[in-house]
Amino acid sequence: MPALFPEDYEKTSTTKKKKLARELKLKNELSALEISLNAHRILAFLKQQEVDKPNRAFVKTFQYAASALGVPYEVIDEAFFTQTPLSEEELFEVSHLFNPNAKLPEEKDLPIVPITIDFYSTCVSLFEKLPFTFWQNYLIEDTSLPKTKVAAYDLESLLQGFVQEVWLRTKNNLEDPSEPEIEKARQMFLAYFYRNDQKYYRKETQDMLLGLLEKTLEEHAIEAFSVDQELQSLLEAGNTKAVCSFIQDRVFDWTREYNYQRFLHSVTKTRNLSLMNQLLLLYQRPEASETKEINDWIRENRTLREEAEPVFLLGGTQVKVDPETGEILKEKKTSLVDFEDVLIIPYFEKSETEGRELKEKTEFTPKRIFEILESTVSDPVYFEERQLSIYDDQAIRLKAKQSEEQTIADLVACILEKEKRSDDEFIRFENDSIASVVMTVFGLNPLPLNLPILTNLRSLKNGKVKLQQLFTDVIVRSETFLQRFAEQMYTKEPEVIRPTFEEEIKRAKELQRLAVANVATDKANKKEEKSGTTITMADLLEKTNEGSEGNNDDGEN
Repeated sequence: MPALFPEDYEKTSTTKKKKLARELKLKNELSALEISLNAHRILAFLKQQEVDKPNRAFVKTFQYAASALGVPYEVIDEAFFTQTPLSEEELFEVSHLFNPNAKLPEEKDLPIVPITIDFYSTCVSLFEKLPFTFWQNYLIEDTSLPKTKVAAYDLESLLQGFVQEVWLRTKNNLEDPSEPEIEKARQMFLAYFYRNDQKYYRKETQDMLLGLLEKTLEEHAIEAFSVDQELQSLLEAGNTKAVCSFIQDRVFDWTREYNYQRFLHSVTKTRNLSLMNQLLLLYQRPEASETKEINDWIRENRTLREEAEPVFLLGGTQVKVDPETGEILKEKKTSLVDFEDVLIIPYFEKSETEGRELKEKTEFTPKRIFEILESTVSDPVYFEERQLSIYDDQAIRLKAKQSEEQTIADLVACILEKEKRSDDEFIRFENDSIASVVMTVFGLNPLPLNLPILTNLRSLKNGKVKLQQLFTDVIVRSETFLQRFAEQMYTKEPEVIRPTFEEEIKRAKELQRLAVANVATDKANKKEEKSGTTITMADLLEKTNEGSEGNNDDGEN
C-alpha cells in the first residue's frame, strides 16, 4: 500500500496499465510504484515477473511508471543507470500530479568538464565482448527482418541497455572508487553520451553507437554463415552438372524462414542474375549484393581491389531473340534447368571493386512515395473509417488514421491484390512476399509473412514446382511493380495534392462554417436593404403632388 500517494493513484491510468500487462504478457499487473521502487534492479525484477525479454521491456515500464506517478522519466531512468534505489518519499517529492508542492528538478545545462576517460574504447571493447544473445534480447517481437539488420531491434531499449553497461564498466574500472571520483566520472559520462537536457543522446554519439552495432551484426552474420563443403568442392572442381543438381535437389532449403527472407532481400540486388545464380550466390554469401563478371565491372569503369574474393557462378548470358524483329531481348532466366553446358566462372561483388559511383541514390519522403504509388493505378484511392484496407473492383479503400508507413504498406498490398486476387493462401503469401520486397526498397519495414505456408510445400508432390513458380512470380512481379514506380518517379509533382483524412474533415467543416456565415450575411443584407428603403406617408404624398404638377404643366403646353 502506498504511504504518500493515494490508494487509487492509478485510477486514471487503468487502460495504460492493462495495455502494458498485455504487451509484456504478465500474469499479474505491475503497479507504477513497484516498477519505480525496483528501477535500480529492473531487469532482475522483470525476470522474477516472468517477462520474456526484460531488456526490451524495461523502457516501456519506466514510461508507464513516470506517467502514472506524474514524475519526470529521468528520475526513474537515473536510478536504473546508477543502480541507486528510489524511495516513495523521493518519488512523491517530484510528483506534479499528487504533490502540490512538488520540487521538480531544475533543467540546467551539463557542467563543462574535461573528459579524460576513453569511453569510445570502452564501447568498442563491449561490442566485441558482449555475447550475441545480449543483442537478441532487444529484437522486435515478430519482426520479419533478419537478425543482422539494425532495424530489427528496439533501438531505444538497446542503446539504453548498452550505455548502462558502459557506465558499469567505467565505474568498476575506476582506480579510486570514492564518491567524489564516481561523481566526477558520472559527469564525464553524461557529457560524452547526452545532450544538455540529458533526455537524448548526442547525435555524434548515437551515430557512433549505431555504426558499431551495424558492424557487429554484419560480423556475426559472416561468422554464423558457412559455405556447404559439398558445394564448395563441386565449385572448385568446375562440375557444372553436379552443381545444378545440388541446387535443384536442395530447393526446399529455401522454405526455411531465414533462407526465404534472404531470398526476398536479394531480389532487387541480383536483377542481372538468373534464378540459378541467385540461389548459388546465397549459398556462398550470407547476403546478396550486386554481383557481376569482371568484364561488366570494367565497362562501368570499376577495377578489382587487391586480394578481391570471387564467388563462383554459372557463366554465359541467357538471351532471347524476338522472332519478328531479330532483336536480342535480355530476359532473366527464372527456371532451374538447362544450365548443364555452362561453365563455372568467377564473379565479383561490388564491394570487391572500386571506382566512381555512376548513380546517385534517390530518397523520397513517405508522402512522395504515396503520391507516386497512387499515380501508378487508374482506380481512385479513398481514405475511410474502416477496419481493414481493401480493393473492391471500383476503388482502393484505405483505412484512415494510420501511420504513414502502414498506409503505404496497405496501398502496396491493395495494388498487388488488384493485379492478382488472393483467392487462396498461397497467392496471398505471394502478394505479401512481393509487398515485402517493395517495402524494403522504399526503406520501410517489410510485411509479416505466413511462413508455415512454405513448410507445407515440403509435403506436396508438386511442392518443388510450386516453390520455383513462387520464385518466378515474386521476381517478375516485383520487378514489374518497381518499373512502374520508376516510370512515374520523374513525372512532375502533382498540382493537386491529396489532403489527409483529417484535412478533408477540417476542410468540410470550414466550408460548412462559411456557408452558414454567407447565409447569415445575406439575410442581414436583405434586412438592411429593406430597412434602408422604407417610404413614409409624407414622402408618398410629396411624390404624388410632384407627379400632379408635372401633368398640369404638360396640359398647359
